[in-house]
Amino acid sequence: MAYGTRIALCALSADPIHYETMAPLTGVANMFPSLLTLGLAQAPLGLSGAPGLALSFFANEAIGAAQAEEPTVPAFIDVPVGESVIRKENRPISRVLISNPAVAELKLLEEGQVQVLGLAVGSTDLWMWYRDDPSHPRVFQVRVQNDLSDLTRRVNAAVTGVAPRVYAVKDRVVVEGELTDIESAERVANITRIFDKDFVNLMTVKGDSQVQLHVTFAEVSRTGLRELGLNILGQTSKDQFAISGPGSTGAASGQTGSATAYPNINGNTVTSPAAGVFNLIGLITTGPIDITAILSVLEEYDLARTLAQPTLVSLSGQQAEFLAGGEVPIPIGETNGRISVDFKEYGVKLVFVPTVLSGSVIDMRTYVEVSELDEANSLKLTGIEIPAFVTRKADSHLRLSDGMTFAMAGMLKERTRAYRSQIPILGDIPILGSLFRYVKHGREETEIVIFVTPELVRPMVPGEVPALPGSTENYNPNDFDLFLMGSIVAPGSRTAEPTGAVGMQR
Repeated sequence: MAYGTRIALCALSADPIHYETMAPLTGVANMFPSLLTLGLAQAPLGLSGAPGLALSFFANEAIGAAQAEEPTVPAFIDVPVGESVIRKENRPISRVLISNPAVAELKLLEEGQVQVLGLAVGSTDLWMWYRDDPSHPRVFQVRVQNDLSDLTRRVNAAVTGVAPRVYAVKDRVVVEGELTDIESAERVANITRIFDKDFVNLMTVKGDSQVQLHVTFAEVSRTGLRELGLNILGQTSKDQFAISGPGSTGAASGQTGSATAYPNINGNTVTSPAAGVFNLIGLITTGPIDITAILSVLEEYDLARTLAQPTLVSLSGQQAEFLAGGEVPIPIGETNGRISVDFKEYGVKLVFVPTVLSGSVIDMRTYVEVSELDEANSLKLTGIEIPAFVTRKADSHLRLSDGMTFAMAGMLKERTRAYRSQIPILGDIPILGSLFRYVKHGREETEIVIFVTPELVRPMVPGEVPALPGSTENYNPNDFDLFLMGSIVAPGSRTAEPTGAVGMQR
């Protein structure tokens, strides 16, 4: 509010003459600084015919309706839609005015009270005049919003501890606050969507939980194969005879000892019953009879074991990826006859998204893939080799506590194959029938299991950092150890602590 200054001019022997001026106080201070400092001064003004005048300044008095008022910040009145509030003033109200009657409705009650009824979402201003000062109305900002009391009550009941603040901005619901865990935030969000599916979510979760995921992929494959077959080639002085199985390959062969003049059966050659087996070759000569026999025997066992243990760390709610392997080019034909190249990843791949819930419970979406090249099944098309892959992968959604282990996936596969070929009747004779039949029996077993273990972790302090791989050995031996002793590591260099940089030192 601007204030004027009342100047009283008084003669020493006359009554005071009051004069009101609209000069602002700051202007008077520039005109009479010493008088403002003293409050009252007497000084001769040098006016002819007057013994003297005194000036007195009375500041901080409101001049009245003609004076300009300083701007004031309007008060706010919040009203839910379909409900009303009663505004009480400490002095009588003469009249009220609302700018937008479609938003709110007014009703004067007894002296000093007015009822504001919310009609629609929006805002408007309310003007209020008072009987004791009708020249100075007061302005209120009326905000009509949706009723959020039921939502606030339900949110408070769903959260343990301090609940987030629920308020409205125009026709949108806003939920703002810090919660202790993501599970509580999800509950609040689900409740709020019932009232406003497009609500503004300003909730945050305390802390910066980081999750370390340990994955163990183990695969064991066992293969057993048993095989037995016999081929015989014989001759007398006049005749030749042979017994040859259906799987004869010619991988191993033998000839009879004397009847080379009778190459009527396989060029006088006996072949092996099977390939990739052990062959026992025998030659028997008794008078005019020569017999050459090849007995193929195999008992084979295969064992393959794959173990991968990737470890990955991620912030709660963020995706992390890990790949230990490589990429191979895959040719792709195009419509114009040209060939483009795409690259396919292989190796050990891990992708996971952890979310820390209350009580150190971790919710995880995990994808694990272990793949390798399969040269035995690769294809060749027009001189271009297309590789094949052996792939094992698992995609799952898990929820488990900190430090607990879960078998994410597993498989036990067993396959048996048996093959028998024989000469009818003769092959059914016990013991001796083995001379007239070929048998093959194979069995495959595969076991796969994937374990996952999530842990809540923190960064390591400098003293906790372990030695880097390879840093505890000296891989630069001197000439004597390398050339004469055949050692690719300096003797005695393997320690529990890093040996430091060695470079080209000898």
